[in-house]
Amino acid sequence: TDDVESLSVMEGDNVTLHTNITNMQRDDQILWKLEDQVIPIAHLNGPDDAKWRNIRLNDTTRDLVISNIRSDQSGLYKVEINTISM
Repeated sequence: TDDVESLSVMEGDNVTLHTNITNMQRDDQILWKLEDQVIPIAHLNGPDDAKWRNIRLNDTTRDLVISNIRSDQSGLYKVEINTISM
């Protein structure tokens, strides 16, 4: 669906962005984006990850967890979910 949830946070806050998936399958794919830039979840902690260092993916829920959010991380976050059941 194209549900949009507005969330207001201050710089330094912690925020969790939810996928709202209730039944995740092993082959389902989740892609998180900030505006049109893909967040490289699988490659965090690499040499080019300074912008994303405070972001992680919850392994159980697949929610995006941002600790100590910065001003350069503000904007529209999108989640793209490709499930084998769709």
